[in-house]
Amino acid sequence: MEKADSRPISSFGSPIISALSVKGRAEPFEVLPSAKHYVNAPVSPYFHDLGLGTNLSAFIAKDDYPLPRTEDREGYWGDDHYGWWLSGLDDYMCIKRVAKQYGVNLKRGDSTFELGCASGRVLRHFGCQEECLDVWGADIRLRHVEWVRRFLPKNICVFHNTILPHLPVEDNSQKIVSAFSVFTHIDDFELAWVAELRRVLVPGGLAYLTIQSEHTWSNMNPQWVIWKSLMALKERVQDYKISPDLFDQPMPAPKTVFSWNATEKRSCHVFRSDDYVRDAWGRFLSIKEIIREGHCFQDVVVLQKE
Repeated sequence: MEKADSRPISSFGSPIISALSVKGRAEPFEVLPSAKHYVNAPVSPYFHDLGLGTNLSAFIAKDDYPLPRTEDREGYWGDDHYGWWLSGLDDYMCIKRVAKQYGVNLKRGDSTFELGCASGRVLRHFGCQEECLDVWGADIRLRHVEWVRRFLPKNICVFHNTILPHLPVEDNSQKIVSAFSVFTHIDDFELAWVAELRRVLVPGGLAYLTIQSEHTWSNMNPQWVIWKSLMALKERVQDYKISPDLFDQPMPAPKTVFSWNATEKRSCHVFRSDDYVRDAWGRFLSIKEIIREGHCFQDVVVLQKE
């Protein structure tokens, strides 16, 4: 494990800033070696149908950048560091495949943007695997932003955003925008965020956004992270009585929000019906399809600016 020299961020957080965004831990970074150091690790069955074959070595060769520790990726994939890297590669390839289906192909000089990029699980692949792309990312957690800035390619522009729907990104500038497990935690300003993503997309550009849907609701599994999270929060959520029986019934509302008081900004879980998404989001962007379980248990909403 490599160790950085100094604190990535200050430990001080003003009340105003803390109400709008998250700083994260101030401890010095420790980083893991690049993906090539883990190629002999057992691969999760989840990736057996990835279809990469011998091409996987070519992807690995282009990404010799360190990996974040488990603590700097919010616990995702635990000690399976190679699985974490592969999951980002998988989502990157899914975005490219779907974009191509709708006539959106990346070329030199094009720009992409990821809202809620965390420590670069997907973002790094756009920065490493593509030739001369202008790659943008933003996250509500400053520590994630600093991790990407320090350790990933210089063609990635990353900045700290807030819960307020504003991005310092030019109008009509992004060929593809994506957000993984972001709208699953957005209640307030939801449609303003959709409008903001529309603003930055080029005409014909594609949005690839994951949601917890009515399909997610009806297939809730006690092994899923979302199930465990909601059961742990059942005493703190005021609007609904959370129990296993709740998910045997239809969603209570087209947009069902479980919210609670917390110091972290990600203090709600949101479920949306297909009809709600088509009516609300479809006013801003053309909804091309909803891909069932396109990202783990979450659905992917594919939208295009026309």
